[in-house]
Amino acid sequence: MSSTEASSIPFQMVKTITDDFSEVKKIGSGGYGEVYRGSLNGDEVAVKKLFPVNDIVDVDFNNEFSNLMKVQHKNIVRLLHYCYEKVHKHTQQNEQFFFSEVTDRALCFEYMKLGSLSKHITDESCEYDWPTTYKIIKGTCEGLHHLHKGRGEKNYIYHLDLKPDNILLDENLVPKIGDFGLSRLFGDSKTHETSKTKGTIGFMPPEYINNAKVTPKNDVFSLGVIIFYILAGKKGYDDYSDALRRQNYSPNIRQGFIKGVEEYWKKKMEATVGYRWDETDILGITKCAEIAISCVHAERDSRPSTMAIIGDLNKLDARIEEILKNDPKPLIGVVPYEKLALMESSPIVMEAIKEKMSSLGDSGKDIVVDPSLELRFPFEPKRDMPCCLQLTNKAGSFIAFNINVRQDKYRAQPNKGILPPCSKCYITLTLKAQEEAPPGMKFLDMAIVQATRVAQGFTSDKITEEFLKKASAVDEVTLPIVYVALQQSLPE
Repeated sequence: MSSTEASSIPFQMVKTITDDFSEVKKIGSGGYGEVYRGSLNGDEVAVKKLFPVNDIVDVDFNNEFSNLMKVQHKNIVRLLHYCYEKVHKHTQQNEQFFFSEVTDRALCFEYMKLGSLSKHITDESCEYDWPTTYKIIKGTCEGLHHLHKGRGEKNYIYHLDLKPDNILLDENLVPKIGDFGLSRLFGDSKTHETSKTKGTIGFMPPEYINNAKVTPKNDVFSLGVIIFYILAGKKGYDDYSDALRRQNYSPNIRQGFIKGVEEYWKKKMEATVGYRWDETDILGITKCAEIAISCVHAERDSRPSTMAIIGDLNKLDARIEEILKNDPKPLIGVVPYEKLALMESSPIVMEAIKEKMSSLGDSGKDIVVDPSLELRFPFEPKRDMPCCLQLTNKAGSFIAFNINVRQDKYRAQPNKGILPPCSKCYITLTLKAQEEAPPGMKFLDMAIVQATRVAQGFTSDKITEEFLKKASAVDEVTLPIVYVALQQSLPE
């Protein structure tokens, strides 16, 4: 889809793409509208049809439309099209016909395939692994920061109804803030007062509930509650909130909560097949818990700004990157294809990779590769020679895989695909006919197997280099390629 400014479409087209707002197409509803799924120009879209009543809805529509037209960010749901039409329709009363004005309003958004974040939070935490969970937390923080500060002076947007229901996930689990019906555009960051409080109980700060005061810290409070839900579920937040109101509250309670969150996620990571947690995971969990606690402080001025939150997360990322330079986690990272030739050209690098793979085996990965140490091709000059590679998905999730080899020398069939949970598949790798064996039959090439978790329904045509670069966590297995003289590979 193009990222150009949203355009107007006729209401008749809106009716057509939603099958006249059929119940089958309905995917959600809110306080002032219902949401339908549709297809427009080959793309899936979400259509919000506003209820045709009173001025309050009109204000909500104008707020959402106006503010969405002003923002473009990867963590904010994008407005694609809009409709605002007034028509006169006849009605009958006491056997007489009258014409009355009817207003049809609709907003058309990019479709978020995985729905709202609330559907992915259990009673205990977010349902995903820690790398994915952290990506959701940071993406939400970045989206909110863009609303507050990312558009320059005198263009601050306060959401005022931030909650898991209003954070949507696309097919790559990228979070995007949506539902701007209650949002307000302010010219500076001073405190404002509104005549009425509107929002969701549990996500509104005390100064807004008690005095209808509006500042950026309203959204920061809501963000803190959301991070609590992601880390420890609603019960975790409720327990901490209750403790916060007690007269005997102390820093020990705060530290006890953080420790409890760390221990919970350690157990969750240990129970996740194919994942191996380390110091970097605990650093992330601890920092996110600390941010959540600071965001829900009862005193408005004690809460951090979104700029401070993003600064803390960026420092965390830099520290983790530094740690991983010295002690790499084999799960994370993609070796770009363009670096393949450079790595293959160094026998020292190849020997180091072989030694590393021997020590690691398949620990800490969703996918198991057999053989796990090297690919052995029987070799005979001027003949295509095949060998077999088995991939096993150990996880309870769907896995997208990609086989990366030098295409001028090797062929992989299939070279990419989707593995259902707890399943196997076989890859035939073929060494294309070579005129002669390399000196000493030494391995000079390697195959890289890349794998990452995807949602059900994800298709193999979407597995591209760009997709793998953007994925939150990519399992990677590097297999040196060895040639074996044909007479040595066959039994006597």
